[in-house]
Amino acid sequence: MDLAGLLRLVLLPGVTRHHSTYARPIDIEEHGLEYTDDAPLRAWRLFRVRPSGNTVVLSSPMFHDPKHPPWPEARSTATCSEDHEAPAAGCRCGIYAAIEGTLDSLPGYLFDTAYERDPWAYAEIACTGRIFVDMRGVRAQYAEVTRIALPDDVLQDRAAWGTTARRLNERYGVPVNEIGSVPSWVRENHREQGPPSAAIDLSLDLDKLDLWR
Repeated sequence: MDLAGLLRLVLLPGVTRHHSTYARPIDIEEHGLEYTDDAPLRAWRLFRVRPSGNTVVLSSPMFHDPKHPPWPEARSTATCSEDHEAPAAGCRCGIYAAIEGTLDSLPGYLFDTAYERDPWAYAEIACTGRIFVDMRGVRAQYAEVTRIALPDDVLQDRAAWGTTARRLNERYGVPVNEIGSVPSWVRENHREQGPPSAAIDLSLDLDKLDLWR
């Protein structure tokens, strides 16, 4: 850990354990961190691109209550239905994302949502504020979309790709590129499901995670 990293990040006290939603309860060890706006944690998310009036909007690929919550602006703030600020230790609230070294498979979540017909996209987000990290991924307090990667094979043709990319750029004010712009660790983490199997050791190892981007 270098001096720049130490200056960018403040450790919140304590390592906590919580139960995650699997077929059986398992413990996940997590650690609280804090990132500032001038030195955010760069992470990646999977989105669905859904119609919204005469344009499009990024939206949750999985969670729905009953509708999939949209991400209408570049910057988003986490909320929780419980009586606390999000994210919180021992809860699963927060804005979810993956960083290099975490185990959640963004391509795997495409298998989990194969019934979806709306096109999908990856987006890099800048995470700030309170952040909890475990070996599955991160849960952030604030996140801002910084670039979007839209596959060219999820739309009808190149013209449709161009129209969707333009609408995303107009809405979020960030570059929209092709899938090759996404880091290989995101694209190549293939599994038949998003979360790791219950047999995988989820003991926290901060040295395996890229927390300094």
